[in-house]
Amino acid sequence: MRTTTPVRGTAPVARSTFWLMISLLAWEIYQGIRSGAPAPAGDWALAPVDLVFLILLPALAAFAFARLFLVVTQSVRGSLNVYSVISSPFAWIFWVGLALALIGHGIHIAGHAIGRALPDIYLEGDLAAKISFLDTQVGYLLLGFGFFLTTAVVLLLGQGSGQRIMGAERVVFVLGSLATFGVVFIYLAVEGGQLIPAIAGSVVLSVLGFWSLPPYEITRDPIAAFIMPGTFLSGLALIIWTVVVGGQPTWP
Repeated sequence: MRTTTPVRGTAPVARSTFWLMISLLAWEIYQGIRSGAPAPAGDWALAPVDLVFLILLPALAAFAFARLFLVVTQSVRGSLNVYSVISSPFAWIFWVGLALALIGHGIHIAGHAIGRALPDIYLEGDLAAKISFLDTQVGYLLLGFGFFLTTAVVLLLGQGSGQRIMGAERVVFVLGSLATFGVVFIYLAVEGGQLIPAIAGSVVLSVLGFWSLPPYEITRDPIAAFIMPGTFLSGLALIIWTVVVGGQPTWP
């Protein structure tokens, strides 16, 4: 285990992490509110308000992820340059992961909307099965894998790159971690049917986090406090849930 690294810059890491937290929460809350909405009448598979916000909110989350990556890169290297943000191995992994996550979200939203709009006569046919495959298998898998790649890069580069957080800030970041990363991993595993990938991603990120920082520093570093609690506890919950159920967990 490596010792805690000193602060490497004055970039606003905590502020950028906070805005990423807010954007992910907004995305989650909107999808939760609209999850039971009926399919609109007419030719539209999505209501206009859903079409706007299900594009706008993921775009804002992607922008917040990109901003945090740039801030972390500047903090680590002391300045931004073309190689560090475009051509370095970490940059390639980050941008490819971000693209995969957005593509996966688009496939999931399109497949889910078309599946809801299908007439009842088609619900048991091959067409519905293919749409469901795109929705729950391809869409969720790409979304989860892209989310994992971008998070892994930010976690590896970002821990120790900003000022420590104290007091109420620590509580906000930990609760935000549970509400974002914790919810995302459990949702992908249960609703998305990606149980093994979700557990594997949680375990890998937890190992990377605890390898980079000792446990007592996790909630003092803004990036670790935002990523680690929700990731670790959701993975632990999924493992226990799977053992108790003896298979794929489902909602009660």
